Amino acid sequence: MDFVIPTAAVGALGWVIVILTFLGKIPPYVGYPLGGALVSIQLLTLAVGLKSVREFKKRPPPSAGVKGKRGVVVEIDGGWALVKIEGAYWRVYCPNCSPGDEVEVVDVGDLGLEVRRV
Repeated sequence: MDFVIPTAAVGALGWVIVILTFLGKIPPYVGYPLGGALVSIQLLTLAVGLKSVREFKKRPPPSAGVKGKRGVVVEIDGGWALVKIEGAYWRVYCPNCSPGDEVEVVDVGDLGLEVRRV
């Protein structure tokens, strides 16, 4: 069974220990190192979390790297097709494709990929 303590609770406990040490309820040689360590854990976790959120927002969407790649049409439904590109299936717009055709990704849109026959 896993045991999880939220970092907010760790930080709050650290601040309570630091304040009680400042008020003289806990000896300084125990309170300041213990409270400081807990507050440091909270601040370090907060800094790492904020940094990872910023880096995650900078990444391009997964579909941006598929432009120019080639695949094979697997299934057709009207003007839309299901294409296998590097082992992954994509919904693409290809009005004149038929199953088995080799296609190349021309554009990445909101609803799917736009391809042309090769």
